[in-house]
Amino acid sequence: MELIKKINKHQYILLLILLFFIFVFTRSYQFESRHQFTWDQVDNAWVAKDAIIDNKFPLVGMEAKKNSGFYIGPLYYYYILPFYLLTNLDPIASFYIATFTSLITFLVLFYFFKKMFSIYFAIVAVFIYTFSSSFIIFDRIQWPVNFIIPISLFIFFSLYKILMGELKFILWLGILLGLSLHINFTSVLFLIMSIFVVPFIKFNKKTFKYLLISFFLFMLFLILNLIYELTVKDVSFNLINYLNQNFHGFHIRRFFQISGDSLISFEKVLSFPSLKFLKFFLIPIFLIIYNFKKRSKEKLSLSFLVAVWFLVPWITFSTYRGEISDYYFSLTVPMALLICTYLTIEIFKIKNYLTKLIFIIFWSYFIVFNFNIFMKSRIEGLDYHKKIVKEDIRNGRVVDFVEGNPQSYIYYYYTEIKNNLSY
Repeated sequence: MELIKKINKHQYILLLILLFFIFVFTRSYQFESRHQFTWDQVDNAWVAKDAIIDNKFPLVGMEAKKNSGFYIGPLYYYYILPFYLLTNLDPIASFYIATFTSLITFLVLFYFFKKMFSIYFAIVAVFIYTFSSSFIIFDRIQWPVNFIIPISLFIFFSLYKILMGELKFILWLGILLGLSLHINFTSVLFLIMSIFVVPFIKFNKKTFKYLLISFFLFMLFLILNLIYELTVKDVSFNLINYLNQNFHGFHIRRFFQISGDSLISFEKVLSFPSLKFLKFFLIPIFLIIYNFKKRSKEKLSLSFLVAVWFLVPWITFSTYRGEISDYYFSLTVPMALLICTYLTIEIFKIKNYLTKLIFIIFWSYFIVFNFNIFMKSRIEGLDYHKKIVKEDIRNGRVVDFVEGNPQSYIYYYYTEIKNNLSY
C-alpha cells in the first residue's frame, strides 16, 4: 500500500525516467550498423581532422546550397571537435554527436512544454517524440539540422515571454537568433518571425536598452562570417546571383502547391499515412478549441505565435522556385507536437470510457507501428563502410580522396591515425 502511494506521488517522474531510457535505446540501438555516415557527416569529419591535426580552424560552416554563397556560421564545427578529439578522429564520433544532440532535444522539449503548460503535457509531448519513427531516424543523423527543433522551441518560448511583457527575454532572443544562424539557412526565418512581435512590444528606455544589448549579442555570432566575407572574393556575388535566380516573388498558385510540404511536420508526428489529410485541419481545430473555453492574453499570444510559425515558412518558400526538402520545415516540428499533444489531452478529458479506450488503443498501436518501422529500417551504416575499407587495405588497394565519400575518410583514419586494423 505504501509502495503504491509512493508510485502515485512520483508517477510523472517515473514515467519521465522510463521514457528517457526508451529514448536513449531507440537513438543508440545497433549504433554502428544503423548510423548514417555520408556526405554531411564526412564533411564534418574532415573539418575535425583539419582542426585537430593541421590546426586549420574554419571561419564559416557548411554552405546552404552548392554555389549559393550562403554559409551558416562555424559554431557547429567547433561543437563536434571535442567528440572527435576524445575518439581520436574515429568516425564513431559522429554517432556520439547525434546521440548527445538528441538528448538535448529531449530535455528542451520537456522543459519548455512544462514551463508553458504542465508536467503532464510535457510527458505526453516527449512520449510522442520518443516513439515517432520519423523523429527516431531524424535524431540518428548527425548534422547541424538536429538543433533546429530545440532552437525553434526556445525562440518560440522567448517571443511568447516577450509578448507577456518579460522584456529580459529580448536578450535571450538576440543570443538564440545569432546561434541559430550557425545551424541551418532556414534560421533566417526566425528573424522574420521575430519582426511580427515588434508591434506588440511596449517601447520605453528599458526596452531600447535590451534591444541594443540583444543586437550586440546577435552580431557577436556573425563576426567569423563577416571576416570570411571580407577575405574571400565572390561570396557576396554568388549569394546575390543565387537569390536572383531562385526567388520569383509571391504566387498564390505556388502557395497552395507547397501547402502539403509546409504542414509536413504533422505527418511526422501522426506517423500513419492514412491520417495525412488531418494536417490541413489540425491548426484551425487547435486554435478554436484552445481559445473556446476562456480567452486570455496568454492564450491569444501563444495562438498568434503558432500561426506565425507555420505561415512564415509557408509564405517564404512559396516565393522560392528551387527544390524544397522536408527538413526546411523542421522548425515547425515543436508547434505540430504542441498541437497534437494539446488535442490528445483534450480528447482524453472527455468523460466517455469508450472514447478513452479508443484513444488508448490508438496510441498503443502508434507505439507498435512506429517501433516496427524503426526495427525494419536498414541503411548502409558506418560498419558497412568500415568493413569495405578493411577489405581494401587487406588487399593492398588505395582509397583515393573523394569529397563526401565515407570510405575515403575511413581509409585515412585506419592508415594515418590508427595505423593498424583490429580483425
